[in-house]
Amino acid sequence: MTPGQGDDMAGQNGASLLIRRNAPRRIDLGDGAWYEVVEGFVVDPVGTMTELVDTVTWAQRDVLRYDRYIPERRLHAGLRLDAHPLLRQADLHLASRYRVPLDGVAAIWYRDGQDFQGLHADRQMRWLDDTIIAIVVLGVRRPFVFRPRGNDPVPTDRVPAGQGERDVLVWPGHGDLLVMGGTCQRTWLHGVPAADTDQARLSLTWRWTSRRGRPDTAPNYFDGRQFSDRARQPGTRRRTWTGS
Repeated sequence: MTPGQGDDMAGQNGASLLIRRNAPRRIDLGDGAWYEVVEGFVVDPVGTMTELVDTVTWAQRDVLRYDRYIPERRLHAGLRLDAHPLLRQADLHLASRYRVPLDGVAAIWYRDGQDFQGLHADRQMRWLDDTIIAIVVLGVRRPFVFRPRGNDPVPTDRVPAGQGERDVLVWPGHGDLLVMGGTCQRTWLHGVPAADTDQARLSLTWRWTSRRGRPDTAPNYFDGRQFSDRARQPGTRRRTWTGS
């Protein structure tokens, strides 16, 4: 697929373009890690977010933490590309730009500032030396925090996200596209901390890994954390969310 072919295909199918092919701004994080931001990627972020929130069946995950399950503070859904025209157009555009077949779409709904995501790396991808994670962010701007992994004098989980000396903050929202690439999942953590807002945020995520290099076998964010020495339990289960 050549650059722009995805957008041409969307036009040929009779659908109006719901995305903008603005040039990305790339930031080099070092050691092969980088991220890109495309501002205003979604033409109608408010209308698109409303349609998805109102039509998607959302579920809440229970995450195993120290031998008991607790509800995760955000809602999830796995979407088919035909669930909304934006998803198909974005998928074609991403495949065209990065020339790889990305898996998607995982949707996450942060209902307000008290829904959050702790610092983590997407280790469930296993091969982390060459990855792409593309996130379309709808709704309110909130800090998206990058933190380098390493031997810090203070453990990572004791320093609030966004307050570390080496933290990098990005503020995607209102239809921006944020893409993490290269070694970012092996060398950096990322997260969406709690925020002082009553407005919602919706992220739509695509992922790809080259499956090259050494597979990562360390526990990921969703693996159970427990004090006992019994066999590790599966870390995540889902329960249907029926509304507030």
